This record gives sequence, C-alpha cells and structure tokens, in this order.
Amino acid sequence: MNLFPFLTSTLRSGFLIGLLWLSATASFGQSPMFTNTAIVNGNFQTQVLIASNAAFTIETSTNLTDWTPVESTTATNHLITLVDPRGTAAFGRQFYRLTLGNTASFDFNFIEFANAGSFEGDTPNTTFPVTLNSYAGVFSVNNDTDYPEATNVFFTGPGGSGLTNSPADPGNSNTHGESQAYYQSQIISNPAIGPAGTWVMNYKGSNETFSVPNPQAASRVVVPYPTVTVSGGILQSVSWVYLDSTNGDNLGGPPAYMTSIQLQIHGTNAADELYDSSQLSPGTTSNLPTNTVAWSNVSGISMGL
Repeated sequence: MNLFPFLTSTLRSGFLIGLLWLSATASFGQSPMFTNTAIVNGNFQTQVLIASNAAFTIETSTNLTDWTPVESTTATNHLITLVDPRGTAAFGRQFYRLTLGNTASFDFNFIEFANAGSFEGDTPNTTFPVTLNSYAGVFSVNNDTDYPEATNVFFTGPGGSGLTNSPADPGNSNTHGESQAYYQSQIISNPAIGPAGTWVMNYKGSNETFSVPNPQAASRVVVPYPTVTVSGGILQSVSWVYLDSTNGDNLGGPPAYMTSIQLQIHGTNAADELYDSSQLSPGTTSNLPTNTVAWSNVSGISMGL
C-alpha cells in the first residue's frame, strides 16, 4: 500500500494534538486530509476531506507507537466531522490517524457464572452465600470480514485455566454479525474463576495476545434478586433489588463497580433465549419484555452484570 504520511501538532490549552494519516490515494485524486481542527466545548474536533463512500478507520495513540482503533465506518460525503467525546482533560497528548479500509479490533473478557437459586411457582428461592461456580472466556472481533466459524477459533489461557488450544463453543458464539463476531469458550468449572495472566486467541491462523489483570471476581459477586409479574399466564415484567451475595442483605442500589446489567429469559434449555434485554444502566431496577413470553415456557432467568 502506498503511504502518504503527514504530521502536525498544535498545543492548545496544554493539550497536544497530533494528526497523522496513512492511506492509499483516494478515488477523487488526493489522500484524505484533516482540516478545521479545534477544541470545541472541551472536546477535540476535526474534519476530514475524503472520497465519498470510502471505508476508513480512526485510530488513537498517546505515544505514536501503540495505536487503538476507535471506529471503522464509511464516509457519507466528501467532508465529514469527527468529535472525540472523551474531552482533552484526561490526556496530556493525543494523536489521531486515519487509514483507508476497515481495521479489525479485538477484545477479551470473562463471563462468570453463579447459581443464585430457583423459582417456586413465580417466587424466587435463594440460599446464601451465593458463590461463583464456573466461567467462560469471551473473544470479540470488530470491523473484520469473513468471520470464521467458532470451531476455528481457539482459546489458550495461562496454566491451570482449563483451556489449551480449545475451540470456541458454537452454541454460545455468534459469527453472523455484519461488523462484529462474538466467540465464547466452553464453560469451565475448575477453576471456577477465570485466571489472570496471558491469554492467546488463535484467530485466522494468527495469535492475538491479551495480558489479563486479576478480575477480582470473587469479591464482586452481587445478586440481582428478581420479582416477576405474571398476568393471564404472560410475563409482564421483571423487577429486582441488589442483595449482598454473602448474607442476602439489601444493598440499597448497585455497587460502584457495576457498569451495566442485562436480563435474559431462557426457554426449555439455556440456549433457547425467549428474551434478551439491551445492556441497561446499573440503576435500572425493572424491565418489560418487548415480546410475548408465556411464563409456562420459562426455564430460568439470568441477570448479567
């Protein structure tokens, strides 16, 4: 690929801005070009002259060595406006670059599982303490094409993780999104908590490596205790309060480390999803299913933090 680099830097209010583009020549005869750069209401803003319908990726860096893809999208016209909503206060310096084409980005995290009890009719029954009993690794891929099937993506964790060159679980993975694929490992019960250390995902024959810090999962277990409202055999809503996992005390609200919560309603087996909510804010305490769910078809409710 032909590269057309250019670098400018401007010091405004103690914030160093760097703009760098690396691209092939655009179809209208010139490389993409940053213009009209400014700090607006505390946020970095710039415009880009680019060929309409060109796919591009914006990446950021604080040191010109380590780059993080922020977004891949397609230009809708020749002049587009980009705004970094994070503000400039958190960065002593920030560099931005644009590349033509989509740039795949990768993420890795854990799902931790705990059995918080069962329903007797429509009343939950929980025995405390509630502890974690298993985990799975989750590998997410954004802005790629031709996502491989789950059985062709492999998980290798640190020693004792229970996963060594282990294929993703097809039943709990999604490889059919337009701009994202989601790969989940098999569920591991020994150990019950995903361990810190080096994790390697083999994706399309290349290794993507993650250094995972201690997830502190055991000390961050909270029980969203549900109450269901059923009328005429149809589930109307699910509401909940947050309980201490050790003794069942009402916490009075979500703990500070929570960033979201998701409600899932399962059918005759755990893979048969009757309803998935969006990612809800931690302060949310109820949700109404957007589709009809017969309570007699419900085998379980999961609350994901």
